[in-house]
Amino acid sequence: MVALAKVMALCHHFCMGQLSIRRVDDDDLERLRARARAQKTSVEALAREAIHQAARLTVEEKLALVREMQAETEKLKVPGAVQTPGWVLIREGRDER
Repeated sequence: MVALAKVMALCHHFCMGQLSIRRVDDDDLERLRARARAQKTSVEALAREAIHQAARLTVEEKLALVREMQAETEKLKVPGAVQTPGWVLIREGRDER
């Protein structure tokens, strides 16, 4: 269930970390302040968005999570029991309405 915990951690932020950045170039900081004023937001919000973009999962990382989740799902299957794919169950439920 490690993969599921990782996915949930990406979706639910139970606690947020903090980051303090030192030695930011004065010119860079002033441009960021001007950009924040122009966008009617805060420097912190712009920095947070930049960090969010930089920390996004790569395609390879996403695929690794999917493979890990698939492996965990395989462990839960009952040997010899017929497994109906989820999409079939969803379609049957939708058709019953």
